[in-house]
Amino acid sequence: MKKTLIAFILFLTLLTGCNTSANLPVYYGQFCNGKRTSFKDVKGLKKCPDKVVWKYTSPVISDEIYFLTLDAPTVAGDVVYIKKDAALNLDTGKVIWENHYKDYSYSVNEGSYPYSGILYGNKIFIVGGYPNEYLEAYDKDTGKLAWKSECIGSVQTNTTSGCPLIINGKVYLAASGVKSYKKDKDEQAAIWVWDANSGKVVDKIFLESAAEPFVGKYRTLFPLTTMLASDRTDIYGITKFTNDGTHRDYIFCYDTTRNKCTWFEPIEGFKEGYREMIAVDKDVVAVSLVGDQWSGKEPQFFIKVYDKTSHKPLWESITKSDRNSGPVFNISYITLHGGKLYAMTMDKKLVCFDARTGEKMWSFKDKDWQSKWWDQINRYGNIFRENDICVTDSVAYFNVDKAIYALDAETGDLLWRTIAHKGYSFVNIMPVNNGLIVTYQDNLYDSPQEPAVTELWK
Repeated sequence: MKKTLIAFILFLTLLTGCNTSANLPVYYGQFCNGKRTSFKDVKGLKKCPDKVVWKYTSPVISDEIYFLTLDAPTVAGDVVYIKKDAALNLDTGKVIWENHYKDYSYSVNEGSYPYSGILYGNKIFIVGGYPNEYLEAYDKDTGKLAWKSECIGSVQTNTTSGCPLIINGKVYLAASGVKSYKKDKDEQAAIWVWDANSGKVVDKIFLESAAEPFVGKYRTLFPLTTMLASDRTDIYGITKFTNDGTHRDYIFCYDTTRNKCTWFEPIEGFKEGYREMIAVDKDVVAVSLVGDQWSGKEPQFFIKVYDKTSHKPLWESITKSDRNSGPVFNISYITLHGGKLYAMTMDKKLVCFDARTGEKMWSFKDKDWQSKWWDQINRYGNIFRENDICVTDSVAYFNVDKAIYALDAETGDLLWRTIAHKGYSFVNIMPVNNGLIVTYQDNLYDSPQEPAVTELWK
């Protein structure tokens, strides 16, 4: 009887693709398409960290690449996955596996893979590359390449949308694989679908065809604007359609079990948004858009929240900034946690909203953001950019350039603030129990590039 039971359990394990990591809590960076919604199992760091437990230096990108978006690592149990570069022990920083590159530099053909990896079964899935982009799958235990997709995009059109989604053994990613738009169907923006084990393309979901029953004939713009988030078997997304020279953002839901869209409509209340983000919680779907800040228009930041079941709008918020005070660069990250939505609004405040009603629970603004102290640490003048927001059981963390903050998640009171000693351009944070993983890079727009550094702070 015992042998039969063991054999049956082993059969179910193979059938579902589960492994020992399946039951471990996994935490992702902010580009993981709405996955970064909660750190409820993480004990927050209420005192300012005063020591670096370990430090890891990643390979740098080629000098020919002038821009890189950093992302926080993926943390699964006691393992830290730093892109495709390495896997480390969380407590000690000891290298479990490492992919070496000559002189810590990618070749032009290799390119950068800046996003967090997505874990599924025994693999970790990474998107990136330069000048062409690919989806790659690595063995999570050894770091060896399991499979690599065909070219799915080119840096000229920023054709991929961050990290993939994995649902029932299939990998979903919004991409196009072409440099410019043409009428041929294979050159439209689409959600590509791969078999997670073999890497074989099993489907392409063309958004124009999926949307036509809802909104008529339009064509999609750059696939970078197709951002995705998932909830069980449903994929939620934002995409940008154009017609007669105008464009606007649309929100949609795609049911992967029925292979059809169940929702597709324009996002009313805001026009010509860019830097779209989307997040999904148990009750709501939230989107954020940033208005054009560089063409003489008034900088705006827009949040809209929908009921996840009925798809009816619940509330929206628009904040603005004085154009005369200089550009205010906001990347539009939003975080859902415990029935609340956290966002950095355009008037330079971190705000906690009730996710269903839009009521402001509290807001925080550092008085020093308009002081000599701020001028000394922010080398971009009036450009004010938040890079990350993440919330644990009791602490809301965020950073603005290289200033890192911890607030009481219930009251918004400041617990501590500190400075990442480098990271003039990008700093990302990842909470762990009684600690904080910080990733930063110096001289991001300069040549030669400095290596990206990941540290555990306690």
